[in-house]
Amino acid sequence: MKDQDYLIDQLYSDISIISDQMHQNREKLARLKRSHQNITDKKEEFPSNKRLIDEPQLTSSVWAGKHSNKFLDIRNDIETAYFRIESHDIERLLENIEEKISYFEAVNQTLTNSISSKREIISQFRSS
Repeated sequence: MKDQDYLIDQLYSDISIISDQMHQNREKLARLKRSHQNITDKKEEFPSNKRLIDEPQLTSSVWAGKHSNKFLDIRNDIETAYFRIESHDIERLLENIEEKISYFEAVNQTLTNSISSKREIISQFRSS
């Protein structure tokens, strides 16, 4: 009988550890989902801010010469980077977050199944 009590205690301990892991995963999921939403919201604002790259307007009457050409080259580089971020980087980041969300949801489902299994074993021990 003592062996059975020990096993039941061990199963309850396992359930507690698994429950803690699930709680940590739920916190991670909440953070990931908030991050996904925040990035999605900012993604919608992103194109409207692209116009800021060209401000202030610099014409030859305002600024000319070697430094103005370097400055315009830098602006072109920024515009290229902005386009890459807008068209690729943000989407890839959102996809990575979605993959992590799916991963933690699957892990929690597995952990839920494990808890159910352990509770069933406890029930069987108690009924025998």
